[in-house]
Amino acid sequence: MNTTEIRRPTLMVVHAHPDDEASQTGGTLARYAAAGVRTVLVTCTDGAQGDAADGLKPGHHHHRPAEVAERRAHELTMSGVALGLSRIVRLDHADSGLPASPDDVDPRAFSRADGEPIVRQLEALMHEYQPDVVVTYPPNGLSYHPDHVRTHELTMAAFARLRAVGGFPVRGEAGTRPGRRLPKLYYIALSVSRLRAVRTRAEASLGSDVWTPPLEMGIDDDDVTTTVDISGFWHHKLRALAAHASQSDAQALLRILSLTGQENPVEEYVRADPPWTGGERESDLFQGVVRAS
Repeated sequence: MNTTEIRRPTLMVVHAHPDDEASQTGGTLARYAAAGVRTVLVTCTDGAQGDAADGLKPGHHHHRPAEVAERRAHELTMSGVALGLSRIVRLDHADSGLPASPDDVDPRAFSRADGEPIVRQLEALMHEYQPDVVVTYPPNGLSYHPDHVRTHELTMAAFARLRAVGGFPVRGEAGTRPGRRLPKLYYIALSVSRLRAVRTRAEASLGSDVWTPPLEMGIDDDDVTTTVDISGFWHHKLRALAAHASQSDAQALLRILSLTGQENPVEEYVRADPPWTGGERESDLFQGVVRAS
């Protein structure tokens, strides 16, 4: 055949726990899935240190981590259906939880375990799916959760290895030499103005005592490089959050977002590679991506 097969554009999002995909990138994943992009979600931990039935927390004598992990895997599948994901890759490393002291984290947990095998896993997944865009957390994990910070560190290590070999091979046109390409890399972001707007709407609807994401999670508006419009996929995001029915944090966020609504809803990012050098902000993670064969 003389026709050249066009490779499907691919977005890979690397998260720490089941439900992170919905709360932080749900609209983005749904938007690109609907546009025909192959959406690959990598979830690093099993979520076993999340809420058990009836909201029981880790450490309670009726909290059974294996059962929690099984339920959260099912909820993740349902969230993936709501978002139209092409593939969910569950690495199922042990959830670190949020103990009072980092020293109390199980040495076998994701945030403390030997990172080399996990970097190799992530590197292999990048080579398997050859994404055009990779999304993960910023260095502080967005929320400072140890599993989020570790996800950033290990994803960056895998990306560095990909960069060291020049990226993925790309077939050249007839008479030209083949080349290589690197995916674009983005960090999930929340602008301070967006967080303040959510807090204002939540307090107006639900009272001043309502929980809202802390402003400390936010970055200056000028540091946001890319804003993805998710207005057509807001309800996909809410359905994905609703799928994580066992988790009180996800349901608290769902309540806020459902009752307060969203005007011109967006999800925000910082482009980390190629580094942002100023100019007009992006509205599309795939801006400038050349579809390769």
